[in-house]
This record gives sequence, C-alpha cells and structure tokens, in this order.
Amino acid sequence: MTSPHLNPEAHGIAFGAAVVTVDQDLGDCIVRAPRKVGMTVSPVSRRFNSLDEIEGARTQQLRLEAGGDAVAGDIARALKFAAQQLASKQGKRR
Repeated sequence: MTSPHLNPEAHGIAFGAAVVTVDQDLGDCIVRAPRKVGMTVSPVSRRFNSLDEIEGARTQQLRLEAGGDAVAGDIARALKFAAQQLASKQGKRR
C-alpha cells in the first residue's frame, strides 16, 4: 500500500490554504501550507508523528491565529481534522 502523503492532490483535505494528508496506518500526518519565509511566501510541509505532536502544534497555531495569522487558523483546523482521524483509528484498535 502506498502512502497518501505521496499524492496530496488526490488524498489531501484542504482547509483554506492548508492541505493535510493523514496516514492512519503509520499514525502520522503532513500539513502543507504557504508560510512567509523572509520576504517571500513559500510552501512548507511539516510531518507530525503522533497525536501529542499534533495537539501541541495545533495549540501553537491557535495562538498564532489569535495574533492575526490567517494561515495559522487553516493549519489549526487541518491539525484538528488529522487528530480526529488518528484518534478514531486508534480507538478502534483498543
């Protein structure tokens, strides 16, 4: 079986500017979003390997959104979706 991360156009879920792919078999997710890097906006992807990492990143993105970063809100919603998907899969295993 191939990883959904290899084809985010087909397997990703978009939340505004952020796209998330969730691999339930591995228990991870990758979030892709445009971020300001210096003077330019570049696409950035970050992998989160556990529910703890996802929740920690989501908390940080919610803080950034409160500070006025609109893309951070999209990332937070994408991370929430990923956490829900992984939690439901792990709940079925237990």
